[in-house]
Amino acid sequence: MHRNLAALALLTVAACAPAGPSTGPAPADTLRIGGGRIERLVYQPVSPALPPIPAVDGALAIRVIHPGPTQGRPSVDSTFIYGSVGTGQAALEINGTAVPVAPNGAFIAYLPTPRDGAWRLRAQAGGREVRETVSYAAPSTGAAAGVNTASANQVYAAARLGTVTGGADTLATGSDAIYARPTPTGPYRWFFPRGARLAVAERRGEQYRVRLDGGTDAWIDASALSLAETTAPPPGQVDGAITPAAEGLDLRLRAGGRPFLVETSETGATVTVYGATGGTLAPRAPFGGWFRAAQQTAADGSTRVALNLAGGVWGYKAWYEANGDLVVRIRRPPAIDPSNPLRGRRILIDPGHPPAGATGPTGLYEGDANLAIALPLAEKLRAAGAEVILTRTGREGLVSSTNAAQELRARVQLAVDRGAELLVSVHNNAFGEGANPFRAHGTSVYYFHPFAAALARDLDREIVAVTRIPDIGARQQNLALARPTWLPAVLTESLFMPIPEQEAALRDPAFVERLADAHLRGIQAFLRGRAAAQAGGGR
Repeated sequence: MHRNLAALALLTVAACAPAGPSTGPAPADTLRIGGGRIERLVYQPVSPALPPIPAVDGALAIRVIHPGPTQGRPSVDSTFIYGSVGTGQAALEINGTAVPVAPNGAFIAYLPTPRDGAWRLRAQAGGREVRETVSYAAPSTGAAAGVNTASANQVYAAARLGTVTGGADTLATGSDAIYARPTPTGPYRWFFPRGARLAVAERRGEQYRVRLDGGTDAWIDASALSLAETTAPPPGQVDGAITPAAEGLDLRLRAGGRPFLVETSETGATVTVYGATGGTLAPRAPFGGWFRAAQQTAADGSTRVALNLAGGVWGYKAWYEANGDLVVRIRRPPAIDPSNPLRGRRILIDPGHPPAGATGPTGLYEGDANLAIALPLAEKLRAAGAEVILTRTGREGLVSSTNAAQELRARVQLAVDRGAELLVSVHNNAFGEGANPFRAHGTSVYYFHPFAAALARDLDREIVAVTRIPDIGARQQNLALARPTWLPAVLTESLFMPIPEQEAALRDPAFVERLADAHLRGIQAFLRGRAAAQAGGGR
């Protein structure tokens, strides 16, 4: 699940009004019980192109899904509340405001956040009335057990030598190496395997500011570094060589453990080594038509090697040898059959969650909805000749833990360990606290590395054609399942779990089958495009 923006509005009409859209409420039912009658409003779908919500006339009972029992009161003027009342024949009031009820009893409302932290719900149907009060969790009154980090703040007169001792020794999954940010709370930009040697200029709380070159600083968790008493080494010359590798090529740079940045595009890659004054590239062995050229330049206290690759980059790994040499292995695209692009492809399909995940107003768990799409997708891919790896086939995850970070790391590690050529993580979305659900929803697909952008665009186009809700689009986002560096990886968000008709559509087997077909077509389109690039020499 994820948080995004789009636009729609909600219309309401009274239950006794004629079927079809209307522009406002009509006279309400004449039910009067307890606190008086509740104006019964007919739910108008915010996504009318989806299958109609089936009617449910069960027992009147209020069940609030969000906010949950541990949710604290948000610091926003208005927010959403959703759940169900058991029957589509009910009238519902929340904090004195009439709220439409969907045919299956589901509801979602966007209302002023209660000042006293309590949502008071009243529902009526069949001569009965039920009430429920849902309160936000009270803030802790005890003193927070924090650590006073003021004494740890220090600016070093001369940059100290810091060595990355946390994380893994190879960058491949995007979650294994240690990340650094351009600001203390900024996005991930650099990923350093164990052994990276950094010039530490300052400690601020639980972070170090490291100096990459004359004009570039990065922030990294202090726990990931071992700080020495010695000063950082001065800039040095970085020589390199390019040699063939089993799945592409190896760029080997005599970096001495210096920090680096790998930037990819759909046509090449650039490797920057910081704290370097330049160098030479050794003569290259023949690579055929995939590798075109490389150029090394030096500027601003760094050395850059730009690789021009016909057909583009499929992924990369990076690590330091024992002597401090940096090896960046660039993965070339597999040979794709244009007549059947899925034949022989090894694809990892990840049904997103558990742990975590959203729940719809009538109780559909996102992890189950994701699995319902992923299983037929896997069968369709296999039928077309692909080898499919599933991260799960039931509710169980890959690790015996409820720790979400551990589970995410295990899933991307599986893709790398099994040599997957593509990773598609199947999800459905939810809202961030305070979002207006009638405006902030749509279909989206997320990627992190530019070499996965085309896969995200192709999937988004096909999924939107099925959901027919606003298109948020293919967007770059720092998500664990989209961060693997060794293969194109994306995360799809087809529908929003809290919206009644979108949750209902995910219970509809025929609609779910269409979503699986859309994922299949998106993967096929991406592979056909890469096959065409191969046939055209990468142009």
